[in-house]
Amino acid sequence: MAMSQESQVKAESADGVIRLSFEESIYPKDAVFGAAYVLLDRAFVHIDRNDGRLQISVRPKPGVTIAADAIAGEFENEALAQTWRREIIHENRAMLESITSRALGGAAGPPGLDDLLDASLGDLGDAFDDPLGIAVSWEEKYGKKADGDKPAEAAGPDAKPAEEPKP
Repeated sequence: MAMSQESQVKAESADGVIRLSFEESIYPKDAVFGAAYVLLDRAFVHIDRNDGRLQISVRPKPGVTIAADAIAGEFENEALAQTWRREIIHENRAMLESITSRALGGAAGPPGLDDLLDASLGDLGDAFDDPLGIAVSWEEKYGKKADGDKPAEAAGPDAKPAEEPKP
């Protein structure tokens, strides 16, 4: 039994097995695989290739009755839907990759200190310069004395200057 002449899918039923034939140039192999996956709850599906056509054999699981025209129509509709999904994904690949990388990047948590130190600042490279020396630590600015005494500047405003040793 063949479907209408407009259909690109040919279907026939014999010995309880429904055989479908798809033009591979119209229906990509992965779209046909996706369409076959939809039937796996009701039927056993076998896919083969012969002369540029994908040959699909569908055998209903025990207790399931499927009409050849119905299964051929459902399979063709699902193959078209899978082909269309494939085209949409191809056209929007850059956007999908961007959204996915943002989602995975956010799931990784905030960057660590090493990541922040290694990060390029771009145009902000001179924003963290310290021309007045404000960000310099006390030890770097005033240094430590060898004998362990504090420098006079660091002792405070009420401190008396240290006396010079007498000769």
